[in-house]
Amino acid sequence: MILDRFNSLINNFKKNDNIKDFLNELKEEMDNPNDVNMGILDKIQKQNKVSIGTKNKMDAKQDEILINYANETIDKGDLYFIAERLENEFVVYKYEENNDSVLKIDTNKFPDNTVVNCALRLIDENYVIDEDATIELKNRITNMANELIEEQNKTLEEYRKEGHLYRVSEKINNSIFLYDITDNPSFEIEEIDFPEELQEKALEGVIFEYSEGEYKLKGE
Repeated sequence: MILDRFNSLINNFKKNDNIKDFLNELKEEMDNPNDVNMGILDKIQKQNKVSIGTKNKMDAKQDEILINYANETIDKGDLYFIAERLENEFVVYKYEENNDSVLKIDTNKFPDNTVVNCALRLIDENYVIDEDATIELKNRITNMANELIEEQNKTLEEYRKEGHLYRVSEKINNSIFLYDITDNPSFEIEEIDFPEELQEKALEGVIFEYSEGEYKLKGE
């Protein structure tokens, strides 16, 4: 699979402006073979701390990007985007004019070098990888996700205030939802960088103080 991509890469060397990105991606795949069928957003979320709210925004924005791109390139035919690999099937998002659907299609129906995040077209009843679409969609989705992470981190930095008290309103996995009871705002924030050693103590109603750049249990 990797060899097929490498050969395709070399053949398109002169006309592909993203050659360095492809080489870096190829190296990553060889170093982490299990990541080859990991979605773009899954990879980004694996490498960054991302809130539940930001993940939901990413999913919605990715759908928007795929729909918009499919409409922009409708003259090339319906767009098929590989979203997930099951044992012998791909989960495929199909975008046609004014309609989209989710399909499960046997992997043997696709070219051998098809992986998650590939964009394809149906030409003469055969699925063909659209390399330009694959690159463009990856860039759009990656840029969108990075912008949302930057926005998330900026919001969190603005919310964390030296000496303020924060009451836990909810805990979901490693995400702690807090109210700033010093300012008494009308919204809660999802804190994704809460001290690991305080996770078990972060129960509903417990109060923490933000001091010297970290949360501390009030009274300790």
